[in-house]
Parts: sequence; C-alpha cells; structure tokens
Amino acid sequence: MAGVSVGVAPSGSFPVDEGGVCPRRGDVCCTGRPGRWLPVSVDVAAGSGAAAPAVWVPGGGDARTIGILRGAVLTPWPSARAADALRADGPGDAATGTNWVEGKVVISSRDKPETTTDVAAVGALGGASRSVLDTAHEAYVRMDEGGFITDLNPAAEAVFGWSRAEAIGRVLGDTIIPEHLRDQHLAGLERFLATGVGPVLGKRLQLSAIHRDGHEFPVEITISTSREGDTPSFHAFLHDVSQRVRAEQYRATQHAVTGALAEADTVQAAVPQILRALGEGMGWDVGVYWTPGATGELCFGEIWQTAGLHLRAFEDACRRLTFVAGAGLPGRVWRDGRPLFVADVATDHGLPHRQVAAEAGLHAAVGLVLVGRDGVRGVIELFTRELQRHDDELLAMMSTLSTQIARFIVILTERQDALERLQALALTDSLTGLANRRAWDEGLARELARAKRHGGPLCVALLDLDAFKAFNDRHGHQAGDDALTATADGWQAHVRPTDLLARYGGEEFALALPAQDLPAALVAVERLRTAMPAGVTCSAGLARWTAGESTAELVGRADGALYAAKDAGRNRTVTAA
Repeated sequence: MAGVSVGVAPSGSFPVDEGGVCPRRGDVCCTGRPGRWLPVSVDVAAGSGAAAPAVWVPGGGDARTIGILRGAVLTPWPSARAADALRADGPGDAATGTNWVEGKVVISSRDKPETTTDVAAVGALGGASRSVLDTAHEAYVRMDEGGFITDLNPAAEAVFGWSRAEAIGRVLGDTIIPEHLRDQHLAGLERFLATGVGPVLGKRLQLSAIHRDGHEFPVEITISTSREGDTPSFHAFLHDVSQRVRAEQYRATQHAVTGALAEADTVQAAVPQILRALGEGMGWDVGVYWTPGATGELCFGEIWQTAGLHLRAFEDACRRLTFVAGAGLPGRVWRDGRPLFVADVATDHGLPHRQVAAEAGLHAAVGLVLVGRDGVRGVIELFTRELQRHDDELLAMMSTLSTQIARFIVILTERQDALERLQALALTDSLTGLANRRAWDEGLARELARAKRHGGPLCVALLDLDAFKAFNDRHGHQAGDDALTATADGWQAHVRPTDLLARYGGEEFALALPAQDLPAALVAVERLRTAMPAGVTCSAGLARWTAGESTAELVGRADGALYAAKDAGRNRTVTAA
C-alpha cells in the first residue's frame, strides 16, 4: 500500500473508503491511496507506563501509520516516510510489537519493529527557512504523497481562508481545488507516484482554486517536488491573479462588445451579440435582455446561454415575465438606474424567477441598466452557475461596460432611425405621401410572388385623373398639386391595410388588391373613383392576374383597360378581358 498517511478525519470532508465506510470526525485514519481516508482500528496496549493506543491498518502488508503520542491521544503527523528516514532504534513491546513513548513520533508496522524519533526532528523546517516562508508574499502549500496538506504559510492562509492549523491534515484536493478539477488532480498524483512523471512540475501555470467560502478564483502557480529518502513531497508557490485576469477579461469584452455593435445594423441584431460578448468575456453563463414596453413594463427581449447549456424551463419563464419598476432584479435596476449584484438568486425572495433559476443551477447574478439621453433603453441580467462574492471592482467594470453599451445603442438607434427615414423617403412620394413608383414595383413583385405561392387572386388597377393638363392650365399648378394631395388623402381612407396604393407618375395612380377577386375589386375601385375632390374626375382600368402572367403583363392589361375607359368618355372603370 503506497503513500500511506494517518490523521484525524475533519468533519464531512472525506469520501467513503473502498469498504463503504465513511470516517467520522475524530476517527484515527490512514490513506490507502492519494486523497482517500481509510479508518483503522485502535487497540489499547499495556506498555511500560500508562496505557496507550496502538494503531493498526486493516489488511496488514507493508502499511504503516504514524502519530505523536501525548497521553492517551494519538495526534497525526504529516508524513510517515519523513519520520521513517529519521527514526532511531527503540525497544519493542512483547505484547504488541510496539513501544509507545510520550512525546515521540510513533511508526507502526506489522512487517518490522516499531521505532521512534523525537518530534522536533521530524519534518520541521529550519528557523531560517520557516522565516522566509512566513514573510513571503507568495502563498506556499506543501502536500505529501498521500494528497494531504502538510504545511502552508501566512500568505496561503490569506489566499484560501484556512488557518495553518485547520488546513494541515486535510485532503488538498477537497480543500483548495474546485470540484470539477479534483479527479484530474488525483489522477495526476497517482500517475506521478506510479511513474515519476509529472507534466505540470516546474511550469508556471494558471489554474482555478477555491476559497474556504466556496468561491472560485484564478491563481498562477508553480509546482515542484522534493524527496526525503524515497518519499516525495510537493511544493506549490502561487498567487491570486483575479485582478489581472479580470482586467484582461474586461479589455477583451470591451473589444468584443464594440465589434458586435459596429457590425450590427439594428439594435435587435446587436443585442444577442452583446449578451454573448458579456457572457463569454466576463465568465457568465446566461444573459437576458429586457426592454421597456409600451405598457410601461420591462418585457423580455432576448436570451443567450453559454455553449452546451439548454435551460428551457428558465427561458420559458423569462419569456412570460414582465417587470414594473422596483420588481425583481431587472425592475430594481430599472428604478435605481445603477447596477446591482445578487450573491445567490435562490435566497433572494424579490426575484419572481428565483425558483426556476435555482432549479437550473444558477447562483450569482448581476443587473445592468442601459440609460440613453431619453431614458432607459434596456436592462441586462447576467447569471452564473458559480458562487461569487460581492465584488465592487467587478461591479464597477460591469457598470462601465453597460454605460458604453448604452451609448453605442443610442448611436445605433439614431443611425437605424435615420436609415429608416431615408428608406421611407426613397420609397415615398414627397407630394402625396403615398408609395412611389419604386415602392410600387417592389410591392407588386412581392404580392405576385405570394399569389403564385398560395394560388390566391390578385387584381391591379390603374387610375388617371381626367383632363388634368387642362385643369392645371385653368387653375394653375399649385391647384393641381392640391388636387393630387386631396385625391390621395381621400383614397387612403377607402383602402385596406393590405392594399398597396401608389402614385404611379404624374396624375396617374396604381392600386394592388391582394386576395380579392374581380367583382370585389371592381367595387373597391368604384369606391375610390367616386371619392374625388370637387371638380375632378378619374378613369380606371382593372385587371385580374392569371397564372403564368408577369407583373409587366398584368400592369399592361390594366393600362389597356384604362385607355379603353378614356376612349369610352372618361369618368368610368373598365375591366380587362
């Protein structure tokens, strides 16, 4: 049994052994392999003096245990091999094969006599070395071959939140390594003990560690090994690099957010990329965007989830929720106009979706408000599955990012509004406010494609004001423009929202009537023809689309019907054959 250590099991921190037994607090234990406590039996032996416990490892073999005997209490010592290298010969006990001596290190083995050595000589660092470690700015942690902490300095106490007295004897993996990395740690330790190969030794690495309060943080670490006889010890020098990593994350996130906003044409297109940039850059797992609605409440806008995460129940709950000012995390952020951090959503009773968030494994959350010149533009809610402490520096970074995002969104919104106005101008007749010829051509093509797809009816009419040149000559061009405007205004009150009414050119107008057959279309055109301003009449030509006909052919037949109406005396509607 290689790498055997012994110690008193702390409360609830060790896994069940191979036999299904879980040590209790205060049990004397040994390890059968790195990071696994095994309970051992304790017998009272009658030695030369007071009764004292003899510690045996079940199963025999070359297993050994070690401790410091003080009265009837056996206190664990970090490394059996270290003591073995310094042991002195001692007399054996006839009854038990051991000789327990007050204040001595005790090594017990079924395969060889018990020996003892002075406590002060075993594993103790010299005064100068101890002083160097105790005053070092770098955290130092030592581990034995069994995976147990055997030493740490004051800097490590500050980094991890464990005192030296509390940490020594604990399984290192359970104490300072995040749960998702523990199997990898144990596998690497066992591989080194078996082969002597340690890929991480002597390299400067950035890894994740865990604080006593449960929060995870990045460290920069260098691991080395030394040997006392044939027994290895492992030495780690490290420091917390949270500030550096966060600064790097912030710069990368800032760049990603700027890129997302620069590439997006609309706010709607930018929001998913913003959530992704914030989430991936700053280490969040879920992002939700809330936008002020017409009813004065925050409404769901968008959700992003990190790769491999599919929280359907949480997403469905978000889609159904709305928030008034002051309600939930989004509502509080909206009301106060500043970011807010929640350490654990499961314990925040002010969150309507806290239960479904907790069921999804989400813990810490932050809310960010996006404020523009005209008020709140949106609220971003970010969640993580990790436990996090309140961190003013992180909150300040997130607040700065939200301010920058809000400014970009204002710019993007203004640009989007300007583009929409330009597009509207490009597709609108400036005199009548109706769709212009370009808008008519694009709109008719869409309607014809829809009619082809669904097989529904489509009718087109061309309407032309009668004798309009003479009207202009008699009343002037301003009066002519007024007549065109009045005609357009009057007709818009008589068409459906699905109809397309456009100024085709000069005094000519065009009307597309989707999903309407010829008789109904004729009624609609007659309604327009009879709703003319005083002193003005018009003629109309109407045609129904037939399968296989192009837009040009359809409009051409309507135009022919219009000429027929003119030839027939004007002020009438003629349908094409």
